[in-house]
Amino acid sequence: MTASGRGPSGFVSLLLLLAGILLFWMTVPNLGTAARAATADGPRGTFTAARLVCVGHSGHTSCEWSGTFRSDDGTVELAGVKLYGSGRDTFEAGQRARAVDVGNVGRVYAPTGSRSWIITVVLVVVAYVLLVAVARRHLMPPASSEEKARSITTHCR
Repeated sequence: MTASGRGPSGFVSLLLLLAGILLFWMTVPNLGTAARAATADGPRGTFTAARLVCVGHSGHTSCEWSGTFRSDDGTVELAGVKLYGSGRDTFEAGQRARAVDVGNVGRVYAPTGSRSWIITVVLVVVAYVLLVAVARRHLMPPASSEEKARSITTHCR
């Protein structure tokens, strides 16, 4: 119960629950890929830049190079992949760079790894906090009369 004596809002709890579930649904499946990207765990090879792909949004333009990836041992060949973190001035068409395929569809990474895992972990933590908040609001027993009286007495001093 809240300090006013009313129970928690069902609507607010539903929103928190839905937000927590949505965040988990979006992020948990990507934890493995994020970990592999952070450590550059996967077949190493060569990325060959083919064309610059730019996307404009909210007055800002973001660009990445698209091209092909071929692993050193020749077992992995990918076309139409983007090199994560490449920008407008990173390459010219036909230029090559070392890269790693971590299993993220449509994307390869620099052999030094990536910090893209940070946002994934932050979102998982936020999802967990939201779900714990809903659970505490609805699954924890309400405070007893004695606990409320002690709380009021403590706050009034």
